[in-house]
Amino acid sequence: MDKLDWGIVTPEGTRLERNEFIYVYNHDLSSAEKLNRTLRFILGRLRYYDTQLPPNPKHLVKIDLRGQSVPKNTTDLLKMELNNQYPGNLTISFIVD
Repeated sequence: MDKLDWGIVTPEGTRLERNEFIYVYNHDLSSAEKLNRTLRFILGRLRYYDTQLPPNPKHLVKIDLRGQSVPKNTTDLLKMELNNQYPGNLTISFIVD
């Protein structure tokens, strides 16, 4: 795999005293293909962030689902896969309204 280079890391928010970085993703999760693409994208970004941020960052990922009707089993699957595939400090939440 080629080395990823997405430029500088631009979190939506930071809490530097706690080494926390907040990211918001607004992706279409209406199909298994789109869910898989979102999973790959977020994992790639997290791994890239880890090369750019201070050691042992705490990632707070918020996935914006407003305007979508996403079943709970889909959000549960996305959360489980992110936690299984990313070994770092990760908190995932969903914005629904």
